[in-house]
Amino acid sequence: MNHRQTLLLSCLALSLVAAAVRGEEEPLKRMRVDGVAAYVNKHVITLSDVLVLIEPVRQQLGATYTGAALQERLRTAFDSTLATLIDRFLVLDAYEKQGGRLPDWAIEQRVEEMIKELFNGDRAALMQALSKEQMTYDEWRDTIKRQMVVQSMRQANVDQYVKIAPGRVRAYYDGHADEFQLPAHMHVRMLVVTAEKVPDHEQRKRQAEELVQRGRDGADFAALATQFSGGSHAAEGGDWGWIDPTHELRSELARVAEATETGQVSDPVKIADALYIIKVEGRREADVAPFDDVYSQIERALRQKEIQSSYAIWLARLKGDAFVKIVPTESI
Repeated sequence: MNHRQTLLLSCLALSLVAAAVRGEEEPLKRMRVDGVAAYVNKHVITLSDVLVLIEPVRQQLGATYTGAALQERLRTAFDSTLATLIDRFLVLDAYEKQGGRLPDWAIEQRVEEMIKELFNGDRAALMQALSKEQMTYDEWRDTIKRQMVVQSMRQANVDQYVKIAPGRVRAYYDGHADEFQLPAHMHVRMLVVTAEKVPDHEQRKRQAEELVQRGRDGADFAALATQFSGGSHAAEGGDWGWIDPTHELRSELARVAEATETGQVSDPVKIADALYIIKVEGRREADVAPFDDVYSQIERALRQKEIQSSYAIWLARLKGDAFVKIVPTESI
């Protein structure tokens, strides 16, 4: 099973119910594996339910932290995971209370989509992966069903009601111009005289100087690059497009590009066995991205924030109508 498959299986289990995972797991140090972490209506969430799910996090944190710092982060992971499981049970119970029922065909359709996406439609590969995760097919199918329920309930009770007015988008844009700054860019072409194409050092140097002069005399620099360059963009006439040289070129080349006037050709720059010649085709000064270009980006961000807030309020309302008891646990 590859990393992506393992990750998705783990995320499915975490997002839905810890009970989907079974089998022996190495316990976290200094915390009891047996016992109750929380009660949610008729459901019981055990300590091992939570510990199994945070085991990958424990391994990652254990490689970086020790002592009190590790314990603090493990406690945060435990509490966050437990809260997620409680929320899922609240949503699932609300769905059951309102008499909701997913049709079998919809569940099977989603199952087939998952098998196709993760395992190229190979059910044998799925079963092998589930075996390694100590999950049965029915348990895995049930996690998918529950995920569909949670998504359906969130859409019906939260997402569909969240609308972001254009005025809010505009106000955010006007008040956060620094978030939409575009760095200065330049359009660069580059001709690279390489040892592969011109093995002799002196001949390379002479050719580079001749090509610089031809470029400065008005020859088509793109044509010169196509014919003589050994660089990665030779086929495109040495065209690197619009770039931020500070972040996209080696420092030696970035300095030369910045110092070369628009429309001019630089002197050769020697790096290792190659000689680089730069032509600056154009410049764009730093500016703020146009409103229309970032409208959708801002709207999505505002809507997601609003959805998270509304979802938290809805969950709090569900919790107010439910029986939820978190059992204090000893230190991890």
